[in-house]
Amino acid sequence: MPVSSITVRAERSGDFEAIDQIVSAAFLAEFGTTTEAALVRRLRGRHELIPELTLVAENDGLIVGHIAFSEVTLDGRAASGLGLAPVAVAPNAQNAGVGSLLINAALELAAHDGWRFAVLLGHPAYYPRFGFIPAAPIGLTGDYGDHDGWMVKTLGGATLPTGHVRYCSAFFD
Repeated sequence: MPVSSITVRAERSGDFEAIDQIVSAAFLAEFGTTTEAALVRRLRGRHELIPELTLVAENDGLIVGHIAFSEVTLDGRAASGLGLAPVAVAPNAQNAGVGSLLINAALELAAHDGWRFAVLLGHPAYYPRFGFIPAAPIGLTGDYGDHDGWMVKTLGGATLPTGHVRYCSAFFD
């Protein structure tokens, strides 16, 4: 599947079943769990997703990828920060650039919309290509540890934040 045939757009209510299937299949294949699909449903149900940054990748009318963002706080206050979680690509569309397309499109939109930073918990060998760096060494902590997979990226020329990041309520059920 050539990445040039992929369309990226905001998710719509008619996409939810396909998104559940893709997120479940991707995380089952990678990590042996489908809990990320339940997380997306909780985020959506609590209106904690950022709609303009919650995107799907579509190929010939079929959804092949999904990325979600929710707002995070810094030291208990709003700080124009985002949590990227999760990003998923259908197993049969992986390694074709779909995930990169989604991540780059969403981060560009986020910067344009005035968000200052994004954090994630992910593969430390994958996310640096998008500008993410380990967060703990710069003084940015979170509830998910201080290992190399806890990462941050500034957006729109903002300075690197320090303090304690907390994800929204859907992450704690």
